[in-house]
Amino acid sequence: MQRRSLVSQFAAAAAVLAVVPAASAGVILNNAGQFDRSISSRDPIGQSFTAEDPLLGKIAFAFSDINPGFPNDPVTMTLYTGTGFGGAVVKAVTQTLPDPLPSTAAAPQFIDFDFTGAVLTVGNVYTAAVTTGSSPKIAVVYDSQNHYDGGVYIAAVDGVQNTFELNFRVTPGVPEPASLAVVALGGLALVRRRRCGFHL
Repeated sequence: MQRRSLVSQFAAAAAVLAVVPAASAGVILNNAGQFDRSISSRDPIGQSFTAEDPLLGKIAFAFSDINPGFPNDPVTMTLYTGTGFGGAVVKAVTQTLPDPLPSTAAAPQFIDFDFTGAVLTVGNVYTAAVTTGSSPKIAVVYDSQNHYDGGVYIAAVDGVQNTFELNFRVTPGVPEPASLAVVALGGLALVRRRRCGFHL
């Protein structure tokens, strides 16, 4: 009887843990592009994607330096709900990229923007877009073919293009271990209350 009770408690805790968002699907990656597009000339410019994990960690684009002598303006990446720039803003992150970046003749550099804490709805579409100052220095790398079926290339100048694709990477977040422990203890406490005759 005692053993069955312990098994029941662990089963209840596991059931509670099952509802906690967890990274499961892995990294979304597209890196087939070889061409460069200035951010400032198409500002904003971005890529939509279909969320595979409820917790977002980082989003990266591949960047290159098309005008090394120009000022290195900060870049802002904004995450919108839906396809395009008209949805609700989930989060925006601004940072100054390394200088110099790789030239257009070299392999581009993936640079992460930290979106830790953003919660996504699995199966929904989101758009990550970058903007910068007027300096035509920083470019994003793209390909003229569609390599990712879960989203499309979008830019203010070009509109929505399902024949293009940015080089991008979406990395899921990881639940805090402390949060998981608290939830697990809460599940065990709930089981104990029920055994004592309390009803919630």
